[in-house]
Amino acid sequence: MLLMTIESVTKSYVERKLVEEISFGINEGDRVGLIGTNGAGKSTLLKLLAGLEESDSGRIIRASDAVVSYLPKNPNFKDENTVLDQVFGGHWERMRVLREYERAISASDIKNDHIMMLTAEMDRLNCWELEADAKNILTRLGITDYNSRIRDLSGGQRKRVALATALIQPSDLLILDEPTNHLDNDTIEWLERKLMERKGYKC
Repeated sequence: MLLMTIESVTKSYVERKLVEEISFGINEGDRVGLIGTNGAGKSTLLKLLAGLEESDSGRIIRASDAVVSYLPKNPNFKDENTVLDQVFGGHWERMRVLREYERAISASDIKNDHIMMLTAEMDRLNCWELEADAKNILTRLGITDYNSRIRDLSGGQRKRVALATALIQPSDLLILDEPTNHLDNDTIEWLERKLMERKGYKC
């Protein structure tokens, strides 16, 4: 399945062309690496692919039902969110139920019948594997307190939470801008294996 077609795309800032007459395609299952010097336009190209910027000329055609997930170089967060609020963000039903379930089991004033209702929803939507995978990814990235507030995390921890979010969110095309920042060699090797195995999630 062809996820995206890039046809003669050009993008300039002021009088400098960062992307010029680029054409290529991305198919389902492709793994694409982007290499270049600082300031060469790598982040600009990734933002174009993610639909966050418009090209000056040419066109980018995305499959009508393709979901694109994007990890920016400098992610934005809601400081009041917990780690799991961040990772299970989005409007998909499974993510909503996961958020509510995690909040319920961590709160002391939630009634048992509410937890039982959410547990039934977790069963119905088959959320348990997704929950376990998210926590495994966070732990592998060095984040073990899932109820920490984003405001209390260091810059490196925030970037790792953002990476975990990108890995767990449902998408057909995952775009990562400098994902290995703040990672040690062992974790980089783990990430490479994870990306090679990744098939994405459906919600």
